[in-house]
Amino acid sequence: MKELFQWVPWFGELAKKVGEVRRKGLVERAKKVDWAGNRCAVLAGGEDSADPLTLFYHLASVAGGKAVKRETVYASVAEVFGIESDLDYSPEDGLIFPVPPGINVTFAKSRADAGLLWEMFDQACALNGTSYGAGSAETFARTLQIRGVGVPKLTQVLFLINPKAFLPFDDAAVLPLGVGSFNKPPAKISWAEYVDEMGRIRTAFPGCHCYEINVIGYLWTSNHMPREGNRWYQISTSDDGWRDFRDNHWVYDGRQGETHRPEEDEVPRELGQNCRLDEPEPGDVVLVRSGRQEGRGIGIVYRNDYTERLHWNGGLHVLWVNKERASLTVNMPVIRFSKAGRTTYKAFARSAAYSKTVDLLPSPNAHPSTAVQHRLNQILYGPPGTGKTYRTTACAMAIVKGIEEDEVTEEHRNEFRSLRFSPADATGQIDMVTFHQNYSYEDFVEGIRPRLGKGGDIGYELRPGNFRRIVDAALANPDRPYVLIIDEINRGNIPKILGELITLIEPSRRIDEEDETTVTLPYSGDTFGVPKNLHIIGTMNTADRSILLLDTALRRRFKFLEMMPDPDHPRIADSVDGIDLREMLRAINARISLLLDRERQIGHTYLFDVNDIESLAEKFRMAILPLLVEYFYDDWSKIRHVLGGAALIVAKRGGKHASDLANEGLLDPDTAIHDVLPATAKEWQDPVQYRRIYDKTALVGGDQRQHENPDVGEDQS
Repeated sequence: MKELFQWVPWFGELAKKVGEVRRKGLVERAKKVDWAGNRCAVLAGGEDSADPLTLFYHLASVAGGKAVKRETVYASVAEVFGIESDLDYSPEDGLIFPVPPGINVTFAKSRADAGLLWEMFDQACALNGTSYGAGSAETFARTLQIRGVGVPKLTQVLFLINPKAFLPFDDAAVLPLGVGSFNKPPAKISWAEYVDEMGRIRTAFPGCHCYEINVIGYLWTSNHMPREGNRWYQISTSDDGWRDFRDNHWVYDGRQGETHRPEEDEVPRELGQNCRLDEPEPGDVVLVRSGRQEGRGIGIVYRNDYTERLHWNGGLHVLWVNKERASLTVNMPVIRFSKAGRTTYKAFARSAAYSKTVDLLPSPNAHPSTAVQHRLNQILYGPPGTGKTYRTTACAMAIVKGIEEDEVTEEHRNEFRSLRFSPADATGQIDMVTFHQNYSYEDFVEGIRPRLGKGGDIGYELRPGNFRRIVDAALANPDRPYVLIIDEINRGNIPKILGELITLIEPSRRIDEEDETTVTLPYSGDTFGVPKNLHIIGTMNTADRSILLLDTALRRRFKFLEMMPDPDHPRIADSVDGIDLREMLRAINARISLLLDRERQIGHTYLFDVNDIESLAEKFRMAILPLLVEYFYDDWSKIRHVLGGAALIVAKRGGKHASDLANEGLLDPDTAIHDVLPATAKEWQDPVQYRRIYDKTALVGGDQRQHENPDVGEDQS
């Protein structure tokens, strides 16, 4: 996210160039700049009154105008002054600094004023942000006496000239935070008071540059970034990792597109379930640490590009509000990324290095509601058999009960059925629907449907769909959470099913939110919006290639939680007649990942409660082998490799018909027809065959070939 601060080196290089060419060079270059049809503010009072403060203030004013004009002027300034620093002129968030109105941007009223302003400019450029000489006091005071130059205007332009050393004192950024002595710009201020006030503000943001403090202050006070009700996370890093985090304004975990999944014994009870880096949202807090007792910094989430495993683009972008390295007196849990529990929060809150920064933020216990806040839109995705549908029960019950997902008990699960939504009387809070190719908007929202009358006559009625019914119930009970589970969400035609509603499900577009949006439904003509107490949980099978065609709008509006096979699941036995089912599943999936991809593995639920060779054989015959056949499109050689040395596949010769076709040159005489062994074959009950999948030593002394008998099943017709 370094692009957010691209303007800083650009303006810094401009200040250096202006300082070198002085007034004559400034006048010459100002005449050459393409000001996009506007007057040149630098020359408004004549060449003798040209000053550098007006140049910087005018450029800031241009940045607040039309993008085309901004790009024209800034590109021309860069060319004329020979600025080599990159600057993307188009995005608004890349130019977050004070933007004055287009009028009254000049500073000098006379040649004498211009000389004073050049003196102020030189002194501002010379400061390094760590010490402020008293020699600037008189220059600062005299500049404030120029008609039309007040505290906001002067401090804003000093910030533009040297954003590492100065803070702008206006109503739009740092002063409204209430960190210092002033909550609004003072009418008068001395140089010493200005320096002292900047020092007080900067103590709440240790290690941060003034331009970083200005950005976070502006985003908070302008409500562009939430400052209340935010969640707290923590992440661990090394020395090299922290330098990368700090300099690139991001945090990430693991390799590109992956996140670390800690072992169960790494997770302290207070942290609950582990999190993925695609969960945090703008405004959330990230505490960065090393080991158990060393803090590194505090960041605020600005943008999350970790939205999906396949679309990692720079990780989790943060704005640093504290970059101090400090020892902590509390032992924090050893876990790489998770929600920050009480222990981690207290470790930072009690530290002198971080306490003032933490005071700027609401504590995790100061949220408006004591109930756990859950995502409004989330999709559980992964290979078949990884427990996605089973987990939706826990997700739904956690939402309804206002608890963490790992707090859901069997009693809660048993209560799930009683909470199912009833369209007849609008009771219950949880509804479920399965998308498929023929599912439509009329099924989901509302549509005209046939109705059989008492006399057998066919009539038509306007009938609400699943979504409309549960939305109406949620609107009628705003204090009660509702959940809609959409199974196989990727199998439906999303634009066809949701239509204009895809916009309404966005958290910011929900009813009573800042960007509340409603639409007029095409059938009923009713005004329709989605309440913020309706949660949507989808499931998605990644083995189904329709995931590749998943609607982009859906990707942007849902948080994706990956669920992969877990060979070490406690419901998988490690020994069934000498067969280690966990190692067997691990070997099968490793080969599938290499031959196909990681999305089409075998889920752990296929081996749940397998406790004898008979049940294992049945699982293989009825579930696992048919799935492999589907995965590999009858490519039996690859299926053989996946099964290692297990003799569970029979290769049969084609008999007379095969010989006839071979004689006519239509078939290779050695062609065999493959199939799964008959259910009566003894190999199904042989533990050695299953051990061969993962243990090469099981081949010693046994038949190392797949089951292949040219006389078995030969066509004699």
